[in-house]
Amino acid sequence: MESKIQEVARLIEEEISHYEKLGAALKKEADYLRQGSPEDLLKSVKGVSEQAEAISQIHQDVRKKVEKILNSAGEERLGKSLRDLMLQLPPREAQRLQRYQGTLDKLKGWVMQINSRNKAFIQESLAHWKDLFSLLNPANASSPVYVPNGKK
Repeated sequence: MESKIQEVARLIEEEISHYEKLGAALKKEADYLRQGSPEDLLKSVKGVSEQAEAISQIHQDVRKKVEKILNSAGEERLGKSLRDLMLQLPPREAQRLQRYQGTLDKLKGWVMQINSRNKAFIQESLAHWKDLFSLLNPANASSPVYVPNGKK
């Protein structure tokens, strides 16, 4: 069981690493958005996507390992989480996993904050461009008026 817990810890460490990389990639994305560099932005978006996919895969792997450990310990129910596993562990190991979980929670918040800022910047930029194009190409202020016989 000790080796299985070490595997879970290793996976969580890997997830933490990917969250840090994701945060860095989102910061680069913010820089590229402000610079208006489409080629670099596309590369950055691809990097963000790769990190998000890696995090998702690791998260699924952690969930499967936790369920497998708990099932082997006699906990036969669905929807088992890392917190359920921590209740079964010795205090030292539980504290270690709890620290990892706290680090993950902080990183998730940080990543969400950067992503929200990028999203707001994009929305503001789109609104700005929309306003600019409406000045360059104003809609017909007065639509043609038709008389009852169908002529303008």
